[in-house]
Amino acid sequence: MPLTDKYSKKVHDAYQVIQEKGGMTNANVTTLQKLLKYYPENKGLKVDGFYGGNTIEAINVFYDKYYWTPERKMQELKDRHGEKYIMQSEMEGMQETPPDTSGQGGY
Repeated sequence: MPLTDKYSKKVHDAYQVIQEKGGMTNANVTTLQKLLKYYPENKGLKVDGFYGGNTIEAINVFYDKYYWTPERKMQELKDRHGEKYIMQSEMEGMQETPPDTSGQGGY
């Protein structure tokens, strides 16, 4: 299966199942590990149903490298904090910091 947005969503959904109460089963972890093996960095990932360091590392790489697009990050912020939070953060980011004229270098 090619590494597409749809495939990334499958991996994300499989990870979410594990995070739910009672979801940390060997069958669910095995499913997640099989999905993660499609990514080049995880070719050596052992599919054993054990949620250990190698699986956690593979998940972290997946999210950092493939899942968290700018659009998904923005949607996650909106889902967690609401539209008002996003607008406030953007407004704060647009405010200019006055230049340091003290000669101290701002430290």
